[in-house]
Amino acid sequence: MVSFEPYIIRHLKFYLFTSIQVPSVCVSIYILYQCYRSDKIRSRIHNHFLIVLLAIAFLELTTELPITLQFLYSGRVRPQSHGFCLFWIWYNCSLHSINLFVMAWTSIERHILIFHSHLLQTTRKKFQCHYFPLIFSLCYIPFFYFVCIFLYSCENSFDYTLLLCGSICYNNLMWLGTFDWITHILIPSLIIPIASIILLIRVLLQRKKMARTLNWKTIRKLTVQLLSISSLYSFFWVSYAIVVLIRLYFLPTFLTDLSLYYFIYSPYFVQLLMPFLCFICLSELWCRQIRVVPIG
Repeated sequence: MVSFEPYIIRHLKFYLFTSIQVPSVCVSIYILYQCYRSDKIRSRIHNHFLIVLLAIAFLELTTELPITLQFLYSGRVRPQSHGFCLFWIWYNCSLHSINLFVMAWTSIERHILIFHSHLLQTTRKKFQCHYFPLIFSLCYIPFFYFVCIFLYSCENSFDYTLLLCGSICYNNLMWLGTFDWITHILIPSLIIPIASIILLIRVLLQRKKMARTLNWKTIRKLTVQLLSISSLYSFFWVSYAIVVLIRLYFLPTFLTDLSLYYFIYSPYFVQLLMPFLCFICLSELWCRQIRVVPIG
């Protein structure tokens, strides 16, 4: 059996994702290589989370997305095994939630970098406010899903004609499924646009005061970076999270076809477009000084 999705819809998504994936991976490799070469880019604390987000996007584009592309092309999960489904669900959920957690904290950290930079002046404070949230996201999320998917005792009934083999059995436990969705998807999805809008308001309200400081150019750059990237997350993640919330707790038939055919795939666009936004935001990659060499 193959997926119940119409053939043309599956293949349109397949060719759309593939057409963006190739240049996106190439841009990711270029940026990561330049970050490796340039101590100037790596040393700037506000670039760290951009590099992490790009690395996560690159990892998903080169390892997890090909599994989805294979599913879209053939209409079935391959290989059709219980163990593979468990791994795919764990890997997909881990990457998506880590990505959201990192971006949510980036939205909050921009406030610290602009208005409370003294909190990052010592090594201890820098670890607490900058490195610890990143380490926590990279460790907690995979561990949580590992416990729920591999260790929690329940019986899965996988459908190999559905994306991610259908549903995982721990979601049948209402409180656990609710905790997972609200904590790891909904809350970080909402933090991103809310923190970004609040930052924009704070910068605009204090614009005249900050415009007289020497770091106004950096403040403007940090704000524009956050607004650009958070817009991408807001457009694809917030809409998806809200639709799922409505379907889970209020109206189960709400936008059924759109949810199954489109919204469930929308987070992939964040990873596909992230390298291009990172290239735009990291002006160090494309802004070069032109040296005038005198003749004679």
